[in-house]
Amino acid sequence: MRRAFLSILVILLMAFGFAAIAIAQGSNKPINDEKCVGRIYEHTQVTKRPKFGPRTSPDLTAEALARYVRGRVVLSAVLCRTGKLTDITVIEGLPFGMTERVIEVTRQIKFEPAERNGHKVSEKTQLEYNFSYIGDRRPPAQEPIAGRLIESVEITGLRSRGSQEIMTHLKTRPGEPYRPEQVIAEFQSLLALGFFDKRESRVRVEEGIRGGINVVFELVELQPKQ
Repeated sequence: MRRAFLSILVILLMAFGFAAIAIAQGSNKPINDEKCVGRIYEHTQVTKRPKFGPRTSPDLTAEALARYVRGRVVLSAVLCRTGKLTDITVIEGLPFGMTERVIEVTRQIKFEPAERNGHKVSEKTQLEYNFSYIGDRRPPAQEPIAGRLIESVEITGLRSRGSQEIMTHLKTRPGEPYRPEQVIAEFQSLLALGFFDKRESRVRVEEGIRGGINVVFELVELQPKQ
């Protein structure tokens, strides 16, 4: 009886060990997805960047919402010259179906491929989706901030307009160095649209979680005229 109990205990421990290994290997996990054939360029090697169409933001799954899940999902992928997004790999994921939800939305992204010397080419990219709740803030970024890597770009306070519509007016993107003059110019261009309160809207720069910074455009929409 005792020998049988020990055998069962060993089996359970082995099963737990294999499960732990599987969880630990969750990052950098390639997805069984279509592959892009041919040379793949970095964004610094192309002469014309890809042009994205309207993009859908993934919602929290019911399980993630019930458990107050927050964080981010980071994917690497290829914007293939064929017009398809391929070679999806999970760099960072979230539980309760969030990684799968993000991948599903990512596969629907429409874009015009990058160009190099007038020819369509494939470009490697990284996609980051941040999930947080109203009121969640990180500490203000500490100077010097010019040149630091941008981890995320967020737009808050929108009611009647989508964030993707506003993002089309911005060139500031995650993965690029922070340029204060560019961010200020873009913020002024958003105010010039006439949709937002110039006294209440602002830009906030926060400390990131990887040593970089987060850029947050806090926009307050003007009340419609009666």
